[in-house]
Amino acid sequence: MFAKPNHARVLEGAEERQLNITSVRKLEFRLAVSRAKLRSVAQNAEAYYSPFPSPPRIRPFQKKFRPIKDRTIDNPLEPLRGIQKRIHHRLLASLDLPFYFCGGVKGRNLLDNVTMHLGASVVVAVDIKDFFPSINNLRIYEIWTKLLGCSPEIASLLTRLTTRRHYLPQGSSTSTMLANLALFSVDAPIRQACEKQGVHYSTWVDDLAFSGDHAREVIPTVVHTLRDAGFRVSRSKIRVMGPGTRKVLNGILLDRFPNVLPERFSQLRSGIHKLATGKVPRAQLRDYLSQLGSSIAQVGSINPGTAARLKSDFDLARLCVSA
Repeated sequence: MFAKPNHARVLEGAEERQLNITSVRKLEFRLAVSRAKLRSVAQNAEAYYSPFPSPPRIRPFQKKFRPIKDRTIDNPLEPLRGIQKRIHHRLLASLDLPFYFCGGVKGRNLLDNVTMHLGASVVVAVDIKDFFPSINNLRIYEIWTKLLGCSPEIASLLTRLTTRRHYLPQGSSTSTMLANLALFSVDAPIRQACEKQGVHYSTWVDDLAFSGDHAREVIPTVVHTLRDAGFRVSRSKIRVMGPGTRKVLNGILLDRFPNVLPERFSQLRSGIHKLATGKVPRAQLRDYLSQLGSSIAQVGSINPGTAARLKSDFDLARLCVSA
């Protein structure tokens, strides 16, 4: 069984994450970008975005079409894109976030998120709606100043370089880490409630998970804390999985070990069969192979044995198509 982390350790020394960048000279050195370029790009940041609607991820092997809500990718362009990458790699990526932040943190993955909830009698999943757009530029400015110790001048410059039209942009390399920091800056009441109730807490970007005998009891604190911070939480999006019910988190089945959902396995088997029997139109074949191969690779991160069998059948099906 996987060891469960102690949330008490999160509360000790969690604020020691400051960058302490107080001068433009220091920022130039950290990013290896001239102050003239930083200021020029920040002043005209809106010109370096080319937004587009997120294309629906329709898998040709799925049995039913499920419409996906409209979402805009803000899509930063050069030179802003390059500066954002430097801000991420040179300033944000090295920050030591608490263990319960798993999404978008270097060295952590989806399995780290789900394994801390294995074997729990009750699992609660909470989804924050429109997470990035709900984080405004004022909150980002406060992260750079109050949480990361930057001077007002530096925080203002970094805020203009990492936000668009007063919100956190989709498609920017800095956005996920800044979103984690935004949540960390307000979730102390949630952490304290979890510690008091003996509940394990983790996040995968905008998906929050809680587990333990008293996981239900922290829901009011979670909802009130998030709403007070300006985040939207729909009661209909809160899933409570109690004793005797199947527990699924981030699309992964929580059993004695993390596992692939049976219906997901069946879907992929169906997709391979469709490929092997020549039912995929030539015009769709390239995208079909890419999506199916990627899906099998995702299964491999959860259950290597199952993925190996799927990969073997997939390779044989590809040979049939190319023959």
